[in-house]
Amino acid sequence: MKILIAYDQRLVAECLKTYMVENQHSQIVGLVNNAENPFKVIADLRPNLIIFEFKLWSIKYIDYMSKLNLKFPRLKILVISELISHVLMMKIMPFINGYIVKSCSADKIILAIQEIKTAGKYLCPKAVDKFFSCQREEQNDSKLTSREKQILGTWITEETYNAVANTLNISESTVRTHLKNIREKLGSLNHLQMMIYACQHNLISDKHKPICPNCRFSASIS
Repeated sequence: MKILIAYDQRLVAECLKTYMVENQHSQIVGLVNNAENPFKVIADLRPNLIIFEFKLWSIKYIDYMSKLNLKFPRLKILVISELISHVLMMKIMPFINGYIVKSCSADKIILAIQEIKTAGKYLCPKAVDKFFSCQREEQNDSKLTSREKQILGTWITEETYNAVANTLNISESTVRTHLKNIREKLGSLNHLQMMIYACQHNLISDKHKPICPNCRFSASIS
């Protein structure tokens, strides 16, 4: 199999090339910087597989992979990047053949190439874990009623059950009952985990700041 490596970081690409040459019989036909024009290099070298190494993921790569897939329909594409949200993963997977998180071990690259040769698709274990854990979160979130979401969001920003009750004009016992039901639906989450959950799912009113600086951003793309 003829392989082209497109990179953001030259050192990473060189290490990747060395590892693959030492552990596989595939032919590395070249290295190309992503800032250049991989389309032209692909047309010239005609690889069977291109490995994209991205330092930072950008949503623009979805359109980029779509165009690449249309122009070179027989070209196999393997992406190596930081872990992305499962929504982005689902959007890009129709246009690529494999996805590996950078923190995965190097042997997963060889495994990915072998799987792509035979089965056509590969997701590294960390990407699979992310995908299914997010699906479980969505399923849990869908189990919460609108009232439970409102109570959870309010409980995070108030100091006492009584304060939540006063804010929502309900009894304190009703607040406690709803929170008990929420814990049963979401699983054994501690207070901090429930705070993070409420923040990531945009259950906190806009007048309050996010608990962590990335929550609003994460919630908007995942």
